[in-house]
Amino acid sequence: MAYVVENKQESSTRHMQWMLRVRSASQGQPTFVFFPHAGATPLSVGRLATALPRSVGVAVANLPRGGDLDDGTPPCSVDDAARGIALGLTALFNAAAVDPDRLVLVGNSYGALLAYETAWRLTQATVNPERLIVSGFRSPTLPMADTPLYRLPSLQLRAELRARFGAVADAASTPWEGGLAEQALRADLQACDTYRHRHLEPLSLPIDVLHLSDDLSVSIDELRAWASVTRLPLRLIPQAAGHFPWAEHPDAVAQTLLQLVTDQSR
Repeated sequence: MAYVVENKQESSTRHMQWMLRVRSASQGQPTFVFFPHAGATPLSVGRLATALPRSVGVAVANLPRGGDLDDGTPPCSVDDAARGIALGLTALFNAAAVDPDRLVLVGNSYGALLAYETAWRLTQATVNPERLIVSGFRSPTLPMADTPLYRLPSLQLRAELRARFGAVADAASTPWEGGLAEQALRADLQACDTYRHRHLEPLSLPIDVLHLSDDLSVSIDELRAWASVTRLPLRLIPQAAGHFPWAEHPDAVAQTLLQLVTDQSR
């Protein structure tokens, strides 16, 4: 991997372990906080982090994956996951020179839902991110899938995920059935499948939605429905990519992200 995680040794507190700082931002530059897809680790942001200029900050949500975070058990609810991540970001503010007003939350697939719920917890703690950028996931106000994926047998689950979302370009080639990777994936899918939207008011936060042209898992109407969770006008941006754009088209996604944070039209 072409980048180095700066805080590998400095993550000494329990909360700090939920957030990895890849690199710090230069003065006045944004810090992108990435929320990966279900079952992923911070490594999934590697290609995109490399494609972004060194001047911007990069951090990534680091959910427990069976290692030494707390008891190592992956959280099975969005509330638990978002709470841990928000506390990890707060710890990051205290440990490093991170401008909370220049935080840009970026989530793909399940990560989009986590980024949204984390944004709520941050705003309730009087931290106001600059914007939220999501892709590959329906609006949180829409109902979840009829058939819970996390309950499927291993082989059927793998086949269903491939049929819906395609292959993960950066997925490990080692077997995952019954191991920590499957445990983490099922926990994330359970969190997603059991999620219910409970916020009565929309966020006072700009939301940009990337419309991934080759992603058939979510419709454009489901993407437009994100407008119901923000007080501000929604921007829908076309992006030539499939369901896993960070790995498949990192350069194009990096260019889009930079354009969105430099656009002062709103």
